[in-house]
This record gives sequence, structure tokens and C-alpha cells, in this order.
Amino acid sequence: MMQKTLEQHPYRPTEDNVCALAEAVKPYLTDKRYAHTAAVAEEAARLGEIFGFSEDDIRRLRVSALLHDITKLADSKKQLQYCEEFGIILEPEKNVSSSILHGITGAALAARDFAAYTDADILSGVRWHTTGRHGMTVFEAIIYLADYIEPTRKFDDCKAVRQYFYDRIGGCTDEEDRLEVLRDTMIYSFDRTIENLLEDRHIIDSDTICARNYFIALRSDSE
Repeated sequence: MMQKTLEQHPYRPTEDNVCALAEAVKPYLTDKRYAHTAAVAEEAARLGEIFGFSEDDIRRLRVSALLHDITKLADSKKQLQYCEEFGIILEPEKNVSSSILHGITGAALAARDFAAYTDADILSGVRWHTTGRHGMTVFEAIIYLADYIEPTRKFDDCKAVRQYFYDRIGGCTDEEDRLEVLRDTMIYSFDRTIENLLEDRHIIDSDTICARNYFIALRSDSE
């Protein structure tokens, strides 16, 4: 069974906190990236409701979503500068992709620049929203999935994963069924990501492989 969250004593944002953060992140984003970020926050809230999160925890999901792309605009050189600044030691495979690095550097920057808005879950949602990881919590999976399927994303993979999830979740009658759909959707999303990386002959991040294997193992355990 997936663990729901990591944090034992979480930050409890108010609606005013969330609105203030939504304004505070704007200088870190282009208008287009901000529109995506806002859509991820809305999708994360929707998923939080589906998976039975409290109002407080739904606001925490929205905070994580608002922060998830704050270093997305940085090029590879800037990403590596962030790594040096924050003392981040990278595995060699992570040096080559700003799309992977922005999760790592974004969590570090959020912890510094937005410390008043963050806790372990919020930062972990930012950290793992691109690659996933072994042992993902439901909180982390929601941020990952919200980023993938928010309705403004028009890529074929995004549309396919969005349809896969929503075609199945409506028929669920209890929490166990919903978590099975989440697990299977995560596997499906990793499969599509890995297939594309193989086709393009790109590096496949080891955390993505570990994340996929984790959800496969969960499925095997339930059979």
C-alpha cells in the first residue's frame, strides 16, 4: 500500500497563503509557464479530492504544484550553477538534462526562497514531479500526475494518460480501488515516457526505472 504523505507535522497553509504564493512565483515563470503551473495546481486539488485528502492537505498539494517549475526556465548551465550553489551532488546521468535537473534544483530553491510555504511533502512533490522515485507517496504521485495530465497539455502522451486515468477512476467504489487506478496510471505513464526516451535514444533516468519497478511490485503484491 502506498504511503499517503511523509510529513508528521505539516505546514497548514490558509487560502490566503496559497493566493499569496500564486503571486510570489510569477517572477520565476513566463506567462505560458505560469498558466501551466496554475492548471497543475487545479488538477492537484481535483486529484486530492479524489484520493480523500483533507482541505488542509489539498492546499498543500496546491502549494507544491505552484512551486514545481520555479527553475524550469533555467538552461543547463544555470541548473548546474544552482547545483553548485546548493551543494547538490549529481549522478552523472543527471548532468545532461535540464528537464530532470529542474525538479532537483526547484526543490532546493523552494526550500530557500519559499521556506515559509514548505514542508517535507511539498518539497518532495517538487523534487520528484518529473522522474518519480521508488516508494513514492500518494502526495508525490498526485503532483507527478497533475503535471502530466492537467487539461491544457495537448501532447499525445498527456492526453492518453489523462484519458486512461479518468476512464477508470469514476468506477471506483473505495480507496483501495482508487489506489489501484493510481498505481496502474503511474505504470502507464512511465511506460510511455520510457518508450519515447528509447525511441529518441535518450538517457532513461534511473529514478524513473526504480519508480516504475516500485509500482509494478505493488501490483504483483496485490495479485
